[in-house]
Amino acid sequence: MKRQVVIVGAGVGGATAAFHMAKLGIDVLMVEKDNFPRDKPCGDGQVQSIHPLFKSMGIYEEVEKHGYKCPGTMFSDDRGEMYTYNYPEGEFAFCTARYIFDDIVNKAALREGVDYIENFEATEVLVRRGQARGIRGIHNGVPVEVEADLVVLADGGHSMLARQMGFYEENPDYVFYGLRGYFENVRGLHDAIEFHYPAEFFMPAGYIWNFPMSKTKANVGLFITEGALERSGMTSEEILWWWRDNFALGKERLGEAVPVGKLKGWRLPSGKHQKVYAAGVIAVGDAGNMIEPLYGGGIPHAMTAGVCAARAAKECIEAGDFSEEFLKRYSDYVDADLGSGYQTQEYLRKVVFGSLKDIRELIDYSKENFTGMRMSGGGGMMKFLVDRRGYKGPTKTAYSK
Repeated sequence: MKRQVVIVGAGVGGATAAFHMAKLGIDVLMVEKDNFPRDKPCGDGQVQSIHPLFKSMGIYEEVEKHGYKCPGTMFSDDRGEMYTYNYPEGEFAFCTARYIFDDIVNKAALREGVDYIENFEATEVLVRRGQARGIRGIHNGVPVEVEADLVVLADGGHSMLARQMGFYEENPDYVFYGLRGYFENVRGLHDAIEFHYPAEFFMPAGYIWNFPMSKTKANVGLFITEGALERSGMTSEEILWWWRDNFALGKERLGEAVPVGKLKGWRLPSGKHQKVYAAGVIAVGDAGNMIEPLYGGGIPHAMTAGVCAARAAKECIEAGDFSEEFLKRYSDYVDADLGSGYQTQEYLRKVVFGSLKDIRELIDYSKENFTGMRMSGGGGMMKFLVDRRGYKGPTKTAYSK
């Protein structure tokens, strides 16, 4: 079979790309190795800045139906000191389990008329004379080839196709490992997404999280670089129980908590330091290493990149040009939307989230200056950077739209 575009992976990045390509009249096939709904081990937050994209895809009301609203972000340090940023009135993040949220985005693409095949494991990008020409894979045990003018890799942080194309991130300071589990009877939740920084070995940027799903249920997890995990001398699971057993907040959250299902772990390549395009092929979301190198968010980046992929695909088709040089525009579009956020987060990694001393200073500064005020965590950190670090760079901490 021959298509204009084949998308490998039907999660939020692939499905967003497929949705917008179908809207543009592009002939697109999306393939997926699993069956939806499927779980994805991850944090469950969908931040305010990406809600307009939900509305443009017609999924906002469904996310609102299933999501738990969190109008705040809380930080804590090794002293047990904490500060909660309460967002401006009417702003909040949704916390929606990924098996629900990803399925909502997936089904939006299918409603738009995208052709879709599940149980299809893509094993190779077909490359002829230096140009990607489609994919090879196995569908229900049968070898299959799909020819396409453009291949979009959206098959996650373990993507072997991204490795084949040279997009794979292997820097241990930018490859994070995540561990998460769902817990009932979690105590002390206050409708705020929580980031806990209990020890120096987490640095740079590692933390323990709580994403509330109700007043007593939460997605609890760990975000830590490959290098930091090795230096800790513990496994991810051991670190989680170490926090529970040695810190007051850990004891409060998990001391009487009951796990729901198994803990799950995964690989999180961050920062978009590798190239994400080649002749006839581009990478979206985790397959393109687009996870935040500070907070670990990936949904806005994958969905924003999906929109960029649709724009670039339309231009390639109209020009009849799928060369590496022409596809550079895709990476440029992603950089225009996400680049300032990556730049700011790189700076924050160096001057705030690289040591406990600096995290303590941020929390103390916030308590002294923002108590009783409403602002996002990003806004508070930018004020801290300007006031205490003399920062003069971009002021966007996450996404440009």
